[in-house]
Amino acid sequence: MPTYEEIKGSEYKVRYVAFEVAGSPPYKQAPADANEAANQRQRRELLQQEARKAAAEAIGEGPITGPASLSITYRRARGRADAGNIIGGILDGLEGIAYVNDYQVKEVHYAEESAKQESYSVTVSLL
Repeated sequence: MPTYEEIKGSEYKVRYVAFEVAGSPPYKQAPADANEAANQRQRRELLQQEARKAAAEAIGEGPITGPASLSITYRRARGRADAGNIIGGILDGLEGIAYVNDYQVKEVHYAEESAKQESYSVTVSLL
């Protein structure tokens, strides 16, 4: 896949957006208490901030409007949220930024690795 720099200024549109987030991902599961709700808001805001930066540079004109794929690599240092909660939280957080609605995501790839510090990478591609 070509990099943004390889296609910038050319006649081709970038067909994907990729970015890295330091920290834990937002979860789909409802928070247990007010403290966890605040943590979830912060995680979601960080995801959206990084996604907006990457999407503005890669997509430029707004969210993907066609079918999309989502790839997540989660480098986990701690915690016990299951893959479904992690995928759901990221899908919801990217609505209106990387794609219009998460129903557009037709393909998902999720991988988890052990790490000393929490982080995750996300790639959204137009199918």
